[in-house]
Amino acid sequence: MLKKTIVRIISFCMIVGMAGCSKNDKKNTANLTDSYAQIMLVRPESVKLEKNFLEGNSKVKEVILPKNYDKNIEKTIEEIASFADNDKVKSIIICSDKDGLLPVFSKINKKNDSIMTVAAGIEEMQNKEKRNEVETDEFVTMGFNPTDTDNNINAIRMAKIMGSKVFVNYLDSFSENDIELQNKNKDMQSECNRNNLKYIEVKIPNMKNEDDYKTALEFIKKDAIEKKKTYGEDVSLYGSRDIMDRGCIEAALENRLMVPNIHSIDSTKLYSDILDINIKSSESDDYKKINDEISKKLKSLNMEARLAGTEIPEKTFCVEVAVDTMTRLFSEKTDEAIVFGEMQKNIKEKTGILAEYKKVRYDKNFFKVVEMYPILY
Repeated sequence: MLKKTIVRIISFCMIVGMAGCSKNDKKNTANLTDSYAQIMLVRPESVKLEKNFLEGNSKVKEVILPKNYDKNIEKTIEEIASFADNDKVKSIIICSDKDGLLPVFSKINKKNDSIMTVAAGIEEMQNKEKRNEVETDEFVTMGFNPTDTDNNINAIRMAKIMGSKVFVNYLDSFSENDIELQNKNKDMQSECNRNNLKYIEVKIPNMKNEDDYKTALEFIKKDAIEKKKTYGEDVSLYGSRDIMDRGCIEAALENRLMVPNIHSIDSTKLYSDILDINIKSSESDDYKKINDEISKKLKSLNMEARLAGTEIPEKTFCVEVAVDTMTRLFSEKTDEAIVFGEMQKNIKEKTGILAEYKKVRYDKNFFKVVEMYPILY
């Protein structure tokens, strides 16, 4: 079946730098944990790993950040940095869902510059103004962070696979002076031409600000009715920004249209909310079950294989890739180049798609991006 041949799109950026070799034998003073392992994984409760992901991995110690860790961010930073005082610790992986933890990498480096520090879904990467701070931070040894750099192009390619004939790209007036977005729109039009899709740009009027999703939602739902009348059901809806995701999905459901890709970094949650799928807290890390429930609901609505998203939340994927990479580096005594080469090979074997790495140099660090495709529900 078509939907089983399509694999997820998860875009992530990898920043890799060189760490020095020294040792620090200070006593630990951390309060976040009372035990240590070779790899310390720090994550917020909101970023849940796949069920049983860490089972049997004795090299990793998971540390869950307190709910309001941003209220006393300096204390949180000091406690995480204190992990570097323990002899067992060789790597510290950090994920966050609130700004403020970036200074922890320099604190760790000052304590023990032989420790490999990994940024995996650091919240600053979600802010365009702050993203460069993570990419150029010399104290971040390696980074895995979600991006939607090629989200628009992948949406068109998926639309073609889904059998779409028309691709509708929704914009707002705030994008008129966004040079990057304007260039993306030109690329989208060219990609549609290459794939024999009719490209239509539609501007959403009367939005109060960039976050006015309600106006976007109402307009897209009305406009989708007109697009169906004119072009039929083989129409793909795509929003230029994440606040348009809900409008595209709800409009597609109401009119049996298509959504080939979205911007949300947690599409399992967004689809569950829209489809009114109740996920028990005890099952919130069982993404296979969640995706199965989404698929069942869509099938009952005669919408099978007409909506796309990511198989697991992108921050979850970033953390899991970081853990896998660090585990392999330490267990196999290999280097980054070999690990990344194996990652490319594994992606090719699992998906049939060759993962291509784009590289841009930043002083001692270099920035890598790999793009993959979405799943169809």
